[in-house]
Amino acid sequence: MVKSTEQNNKPYWIAIDWGTTNLRYWVISKETGDIVGTEEKQQGIKSILEGAFENVILEMLVNHVFKQEVIDILCCGMIGSKQGWREIDYVQSPCSPHLAKNVMKVSTKDPRLNVRIIPGLKQSQIPDIMRGEETQILGFLNKNPDFEGVMCFTGTHTKWVKIGGGEVIFFETFMTGELFDVLSNHSMIKFSASFGKINSHEATDAALEIFNHPHKFSSHLFKLRANNLLNDTPATETRSRLSGYTIGLEIAGSRHFWLGNNVIIVGTHPVTEIYSEVLKKQGIKSRIFLSNELSLNGLKVTYQSLLND
Repeated sequence: MVKSTEQNNKPYWIAIDWGTTNLRYWVISKETGDIVGTEEKQQGIKSILEGAFENVILEMLVNHVFKQEVIDILCCGMIGSKQGWREIDYVQSPCSPHLAKNVMKVSTKDPRLNVRIIPGLKQSQIPDIMRGEETQILGFLNKNPDFEGVMCFTGTHTKWVKIGGGEVIFFETFMTGELFDVLSNHSMIKFSASFGKINSHEATDAALEIFNHPHKFSSHLFKLRANNLLNDTPATETRSRLSGYTIGLEIAGSRHFWLGNNVIIVGTHPVTEIYSEVLKKQGIKSRIFLSNELSLNGLKVTYQSLLND
């Protein structure tokens, strides 16, 4: 729910986690750090026509009454990619997720807007990249500075990240969410699984099935369609099992990260619970955190660092 920032005419700044599909913004009091307004919108970078990112910002401001001449806006995520507002160079890992010194300013037509973007991370020896997760890592480590282990950022492109000594040591990306999207919407399985919510129990059973027999992944995909045709399997069950198959395949392939480590799972329900249950069956205890909460905390930490510089 959006709230007005007219209260007491005090100054505010805006934090934005701007991804490929969605963006979430928070209006934050500079004096108290309180959230006075927040909203999630389906205005990720892929939906912005002709690079009209500034227009999206201005539309946000219509919902708020600002009495200040300059509004600080700090962004993380895909907004800093080649397809975003301005491409911000990656920072080479291993490194600390404290990236305030690498934040870049974006030119705007409206003089009220002071827009800055947090860069992502890259690793060169085994090529990989991330944008947005580095801010969530910072948000987590700010409250858990002694953590040693692994963080799993579930999503379209799931990231498994090794954390040690307060730094990002190594990470690897699995295209699990995108694979699920392609199979459910652009393969023959779409006729059996194009709609319906994910049942976490069904998905977990399917994930464990593929985890134990990853070489049967392709065969099990075809069985989803066949079972629907021959036994009229509900779309919700088919879709849930498809989700489980892609997750189980990923967890089988990421064993070198989670085996013997403390594991933090980041994301949203019900996907995080599926990961947690599969790992539990392997004797691995995990803790779950919401991605939006970590993004907000990381943006706050970075903004404070910018003020102190």
